[in-house]
Amino acid sequence: MVVIGKVAVIGGGSTYTPELVDGFIVHRDEVQVKEVALHDIDPQRLEVVGGLVERMVRHAELPTRITRTTDRAAALDGAAFVISQIRVGGMAARIRDEHIPLAYGVVGQETTGPGGTLKAWRTIPVVLEIARDVERLAPDAWFINFTNPSGIITETLLKHTSLKAVGLCNNPINFTRLVAGLFGVPDEAVFLEWVGLNHVNWIRRVYVEGRDVSADLMAKVREGLPFYPFDADLVEALGVFPTWYLQYYYYPDRKVAEMRAAGKTRGEVVTEVERDLLRKYADPSLVVKPPELSQRGGALYSEAAVRLILSLVLDRRDVQVVDTRNGGAIPDLPADGVVEVPCVVGAHGVTPLRMGPLPETVRPLCQTVKAWEAWTVEAGVTGSHRAALMAMVTNPLVRSVDLARVLLEEMLEANREYLPQFF
Repeated sequence: MVVIGKVAVIGGGSTYTPELVDGFIVHRDEVQVKEVALHDIDPQRLEVVGGLVERMVRHAELPTRITRTTDRAAALDGAAFVISQIRVGGMAARIRDEHIPLAYGVVGQETTGPGGTLKAWRTIPVVLEIARDVERLAPDAWFINFTNPSGIITETLLKHTSLKAVGLCNNPINFTRLVAGLFGVPDEAVFLEWVGLNHVNWIRRVYVEGRDVSADLMAKVREGLPFYPFDADLVEALGVFPTWYLQYYYYPDRKVAEMRAAGKTRGEVVTEVERDLLRKYADPSLVVKPPELSQRGGALYSEAAVRLILSLVLDRRDVQVVDTRNGGAIPDLPADGVVEVPCVVGAHGVTPLRMGPLPETVRPLCQTVKAWEAWTVEAGVTGSHRAALMAMVTNPLVRSVDLARVLLEEMLEANREYLPQFF
């Protein structure tokens, strides 16, 4: 068993935090954390979420100390790992990001399109402030970014700080679990040739116990897979398996119609879920994460996070899909950009596997989204209005320059209080 001195959670008042701590409880025979330091700017949420986490740890009879603070420096000081799960502007900003594009017939979603752009721009100044504190107070720490849009935020950190940063998403581990269930094998028996970017990725080949089962999975897609939103004709034409978030790019009109018909945006639904969760968290008799947490999203987040941490400290050198600097792993994309691919993870760090060129069926979309990400990083760091316009124009979900200008002006103004780099 490995002992870790301190894990700092920035955004510790998030309703996700019990999920993360549950991961340390589940893996108690492999890792023990002396202190989990929860930091949040909202003392009320910190009190409620931190209270539940303390009860969870006591109930599990772990010696882990849970500390709560609104002082970021105190939380970061001496940390071995820093986990970022912040939401600048809260759910109110997310809901604005969803409603404004929808009014123009554009997908309103927090990690793609104009919504993902503005979420990144609100987050970048704050995450760079956090990074400066980490460089000063915990320079040897691993910075694990779970804040969306994860690829863009991780690229910002790798381009503009000296941190050992890696981005994490639960999409790969969830798809691995889905495939494992379909073929009746444990997760460890599945290997996915996962290529692309965070939330813009495809599975080139699927292996189970070393056997290529891509044709078998294609047969299951033809039969109809629940929760898989892509039709068989598209998958066959692409020759690869698109993953969940690509539905926004392949079926934008359909998604806009669904969002409008729903009556509530995802952010509005999550706001209600969080309100109920926080009520449950406040119950002093609750000592485990409630099942309702699964409605929040982020399934298997704790498993992905703990697996990553264990591999880094135990030098496992196993293969995990994470967000890291490309460096030639996908030669069709910039070397200094962040990609989401299988990586060898060990005490040395994170080494991406060389995945080779992208299939020609997906290369144009992936390169265009990568260009949007790069412009979004540049604008978010510099406040350049030229870069901001290019980010909005380049995004595949924005259908014209005229619309890009309108969305840019309206969404910048709506987020003015969170965008010091622009105002």
